[in-house]
Amino acid sequence: MTRTEHIQIEDYKYHLPDEHIAKYPLEQRDQSKLLHYHGGEIQEYGFRSLPKLLPKGALMIFNNTKVIYARLHFQKSTGANIEIFCLEPHRPTDYAQSFAQTRSCSWICMVGNLKKWKEGALVKEIEVAGRVIQLSATRGETHDTGHVITFEWGHDDISFSEILDAIGELPIPPYLNRDTEASDLSTYQTVYSKIKGSVAAPTAGLHFTPEVLQAIDQGGITRGEITLHVGAGTFKPVKSEAIGDHTMHAEWIAVGRNIIEQLLAHHCQCVAVGTTSVRTLESLYYIGVMAHHNPDASPEELAVPQWMPYEYARAEGEKLTPHEALCAILDYLDRHGLNTLCTSTRIIIAPGYHFHYVRHIVTNFHQPGSTLLLLVSAFVRGDWHRIYDYALAHDFRFLSYGDSSLLDTPDEILPLVNRNGETLSCATRQECHAHTHWLHPVVHLHVFAPDGSLYLQKRPDWKDIQPSKWDTAVGGHIAMGETVAEALLRESAEEIGIDATGATLVRTYIHQSEVERELVYIYRIETDATPTLSEEVADGRYFTADEIRQRIGTGYFTPNFEQEWLDTFGGGK
Repeated sequence: MTRTEHIQIEDYKYHLPDEHIAKYPLEQRDQSKLLHYHGGEIQEYGFRSLPKLLPKGALMIFNNTKVIYARLHFQKSTGANIEIFCLEPHRPTDYAQSFAQTRSCSWICMVGNLKKWKEGALVKEIEVAGRVIQLSATRGETHDTGHVITFEWGHDDISFSEILDAIGELPIPPYLNRDTEASDLSTYQTVYSKIKGSVAAPTAGLHFTPEVLQAIDQGGITRGEITLHVGAGTFKPVKSEAIGDHTMHAEWIAVGRNIIEQLLAHHCQCVAVGTTSVRTLESLYYIGVMAHHNPDASPEELAVPQWMPYEYARAEGEKLTPHEALCAILDYLDRHGLNTLCTSTRIIIAPGYHFHYVRHIVTNFHQPGSTLLLLVSAFVRGDWHRIYDYALAHDFRFLSYGDSSLLDTPDEILPLVNRNGETLSCATRQECHAHTHWLHPVVHLHVFAPDGSLYLQKRPDWKDIQPSKWDTAVGGHIAMGETVAEALLRESAEEIGIDATGATLVRTYIHQSEVERELVYIYRIETDATPTLSEEVADGRYFTADEIRQRIGTGYFTPNFEQEWLDTFGGGK
């Protein structure tokens, strides 16, 4: 598989006709179309159908950020127009403090028509709350692709937030190719927006209405809110050929203790509304890793670097489980007397990424060759072409004001348990088999004939673990949300076509190999039924105790089977 940093952005471009870009929203937010990707199948609904498509009892996370009036227009004495686009606070750096600042503050800004602003302050006479004051802007040092701009207005009773509300312009995406209109002031905000700070809306949330939110609540879904202030980098095109040469923008995030606790209560899985929520939630795992290794770190030192997920996955040694990472954050909050974790993230989610908490995403249709499309591709394991081809062929509207989708993970999700079998979190099958040694449960069934012979199955040569070896008659993972008894009946029917209703539990034990760690539930059953092989099984037959003893230790059987035969059934004695 191609290393994530070497992915070519050209492979994530597609033709997006201009007529498919929604320049304006629908009159009713929740009248938009909804594409549902589930089990590899695609179906079309109206957005109001979303509540009934969500998993029962799920946790749904929303980004409650609010778009600020970030564009400020000045005119020089020469007549030149200068646009200042406020990106993030510089002094003070805290958003709330900067908005509450009186007299002066500094922001990192993009400047339009910069070549016309060589030196000196820009001054503008403005009206705030019925009072006429002067606002000046002075250009300072460069910062990444922006400049530090100091704003001064010299009044102790007027805040910077009031100034932005009075004269700022709400920024809408540049690809809409139009000016901001009065209707955008409401339609380009989510109905649940609360915390000022974004320069772009978390657009997946634009479809939600109070009625849809009420239906979600009535459906038994738990709602939670995080904050990620969306920066202008969300519109930054990937100009490099390989994504390894693209620099992600840092975005400020805030996650309350209650969200961490809710994630733990829901076995570390959730529905994320929008890619901003995805990036925040997935950043938590790496924040937990850093807090675990450095509990005295400052919040700033817990900022997630762009490539940390891939470097951490490649590093040797055992990895924290999703549950352990969240517990490390709770310990960190306790240690520092905090109720909210505030830091930043540059995380890039692209093919090769393993999701730790997000199992379902509500998201719009994104620009060709964008980092957001890379995130979608990572989530659907490369099946984005089929999804986007369907959306284009069925007249879905694209980008910020367009239609949306509900994407369900195509991965097989397994529970992660403690030694008592209690579910703590979950992970993909691939991660459980990636040398993490995360404890996950499996069920084994030993099928005896009335004469004492034991039925065994031969594993196919395409299995990633112990291919072509003879093994227990039935063996399989217990799925997320499935009981041991349910898994036993399902696996027995699927693999050898017998009813295991009368099987009895013999014992449990922990088996650890080079690649995985399993909590094994051993069952036995005596039956005269004839097993029927499935496609999952290469061969099967009954073995006498003598036949098994002769082959023990020769590599003919799987280590699991040999251990169970000797320890549980006394080697056939």
